[in-house]
Amino acid sequence: VMPAIELCRTAALGGHVEACDQCGHRRIAFNSCRDRHCPRCQSLARAQWLEDRRAELLDTPYFHVVFTLPEPIAAIVSEQG
Repeated sequence: VMPAIELCRTAALGGHVEACDQCGHRRIAFNSCRDRHCPRCQSLARAQWLEDRRAELLDTPYFHVVFTLPEPIAAIVSEQG
């Protein structure tokens, strides 16, 4: 994973030329690694995922609570699925 991320958007992965239709300005754009762990490649997907999750939340404060159930109760809860 790390070698791909280190080479992301460098000449090592190749590139292409982008040109503006209006002014003719051209620039080289290097290809990305497209690795799911790469912060550069996945920033837009991550932002979209977060926005989608925010849309699912109710307009109320949330609290995340984690606790362990005693074994007899845990067995009942496990059976309920």
